[in-house]
Amino acid sequence: MRAQVGDRLVVESPRDDAHRRTGIVTGVRGSGGEPPYQVHWLQSEHGHDDLVYPGPDAHIEPTSKAADTQAEGASTMQTTKRWDVDVVVSEESEGEAARTWAEVGMIADDGTALRGHGMARKHPADLDVPEIGEELAVSRALSDLSRQLRQVAAEDINENTGTPWRPS
Repeated sequence: MRAQVGDRLVVESPRDDAHRRTGIVTGVRGSGGEPPYQVHWLQSEHGHDDLVYPGPDAHIEPTSKAADTQAEGASTMQTTKRWDVDVVVSEESEGEAARTWAEVGMIADDGTALRGHGMARKHPADLDVPEIGEELAVSRALSDLSRQLRQVAAEDINENTGTPWRPS
């Protein structure tokens, strides 16, 4: 991994209940653009800065200037893939109570098919706002799909490297 001042450092979340973190590299302490990096985190309310030794769940997004320099010095390859996710939502009402189910599915290029499921309940005392149940059910289904996709990636890492992936 190599970075320059101004590049973005993106750290993917190893857990479904946490978000990815994005920061701007404000200093490079290693030689030749290697870690550690001084990083200003963008999601922090008060401009939090850290000295970071990125792990395997991190990647650098170069600034356009860095990308232009890289393109002049070496050939780069860019691949774009499209994965479509299908979302189905259904609701069942009984009196003042309601349940909303969501199913999300995707099929990868290699034929791997995954389905995630989520459910939300409306308490009889809650206001009748179906969008809230839909949003909760779909977010839970996407979280389930994310967990499954992460498990497939862990199995692929293990098969290809012989080393089990252990998210921190």
